[in-house]
Amino acid sequence: MALAGGAESCPVFVRNVAVGSPAEQAGIKTGDVLVAVNGTTISTIDETVQKSLHSEGPTPITLSLVHQEKPYVVRVGLVQSSVLYSSEQTKLLKSGVIVPLDATEAEMNGKLKAITQDRFVDRVFPTHYPSNEKLYYPGFEVLVLKNPAQVVVLGIEDGPASRAGVHWGDTILSVNGIDPRNKSVADLEPLFSSQKPGSMTLKIGRDDATKEFTFQLAEAAQVLRDNQRQLLQGELVPLGLPERYLYCFK
Repeated sequence: MALAGGAESCPVFVRNVAVGSPAEQAGIKTGDVLVAVNGTTISTIDETVQKSLHSEGPTPITLSLVHQEKPYVVRVGLVQSSVLYSSEQTKLLKSGVIVPLDATEAEMNGKLKAITQDRFVDRVFPTHYPSNEKLYYPGFEVLVLKNPAQVVVLGIEDGPASRAGVHWGDTILSVNGIDPRNKSVADLEPLFSSQKPGSMTLKIGRDDATKEFTFQLAEAAQVLRDNQRQLLQGELVPLGLPERYLYCFK
C-alpha cells in the first residue's frame, strides 16, 4: 500500500492499495487513516515509518487504522516488491520509475529527459481525469510538448488504454485518424473524450516503432472507482477519504 498526508496537521492516509496485496487481503481501504505501526503511534511519513513498513524478511506487522471514523487493527504479512510488480505487469527502472513490463530503460529515460527539459506546453486532464466524470475517455492525461511538437501519454490509470497496451511515454501520432499536434487544449479535450460510449483508435510511436490500439472508452467515474480514487471539489483524492480532510491534498 502507498501512503499520503502526514504534514500540516494532516494524518497519514492510505493512498493506494495494490490489488492482490496483503494489505488488500487484510481489508485495508484507500482513505483509511494509519494511526500506528507495531504499536508505535505515527503522525508523519518519515524514514522510521518507511522502515517499519519494509523488512528483509516476511515477518508480519500490526497496523492500527481508522475507517470511516471506526478504529480497527490488522496483522499484515509482507511480500517482496518484485512480486507485487509482477502481479501488476510492471517493473522498477533504475531511475525509480515504475513502468509496464514491455517498456525499455532507454525509452523511458528519453521521455523523462524530454519532460524535464524546456519543452512543456500544457496538459489535458491534469488530474488524469476529465473534470466532468460523466465523460467517456481512454484513461490518461495528455502532455503537450514543443520543439518538436508532440502529444504524449503522461499519467495513465488502470483503464481502457492501459489494458489495450498503451503506456506512459507513448507519443500519440493520431486519434481516430486525426493528428493531435499543434492543437489547443480546448481542441484536445473533446478529441480525447466523448459524451457517449464509443471506441477510440490510437496510433502511437514507441521506441522508433509505430503501433495501433483500438479500445472502448470508459466513463471517467468508473475509471476513478477502478483506481480507488475520487474527485472532491476538483481535487484527486483517495476513494473513501472524508471530505473534511480535503485540505490535506490541496
